[in-house]
Amino acid sequence: MKKLVIFGAAFFDVIKLIEAINRQELTWELLGLLDDNQELQNSSLGGYPVLGTRRLIPELVKEHVHFFNNVSRDTSLIKQIGDLLDASGCQVATLTHPSIDLHHVQLGRGCILPEGCIVGGNTRIGNYVIVRLGVLISHDVTIEDQVFIGPGSVIGGGAVLKRGCQIGTGAIIMPQRTVGKKSVVGAGALVTREVEPGTTVVGVPARILVSK
Repeated sequence: MKKLVIFGAAFFDVIKLIEAINRQELTWELLGLLDDNQELQNSSLGGYPVLGTRRLIPELVKEHVHFFNNVSRDTSLIKQIGDLLDASGCQVATLTHPSIDLHHVQLGRGCILPEGCIVGGNTRIGNYVIVRLGVLISHDVTIEDQVFIGPGSVIGGGAVLKRGCQIGTGAIIMPQRTVGKKSVVGAGALVTREVEPGTTVVGVPARILVSK
């Protein structure tokens, strides 16, 4: 089994996913979690201890521990912690539920694909992509680095999700549409046309709420 430490003591479902992976095949020995929040020190999540802050990373790297980035409050933080792990020479884990068929799918490092997700063929997923429960990603989709996709969302065939964009819970991206860099698609929105970089769109059909 490979040793694993989670960075970010917030999202319990990552522990549930690790346990599901281990039931299928013993893969990960979860040592605990790291978090920079001082209030979380000496606490636990799902029975696993918070071991300390980022200061422990160099020591854990020497022990050949793998890391998973569990910080997903916004995509800028996903990038920040991902950059930290990469710069520290960490071995970064990708966690996928055993039920997901990933044949003919390119999947980067530091990603999470939990239970109930479906990924179509010829789809390319970058690094540090956070996907929540029950997301449907159709065929020939391109998802760049540090994208967040909320639970129950649908990404149509041939769609492109640019770096750092956020897709809200239950949103639908129609086929062949592009969601721009660092843009936000609100919960339940229906994207029928291009979403420009840095904009926030909401509604059915989705319209611009905020533009940078």
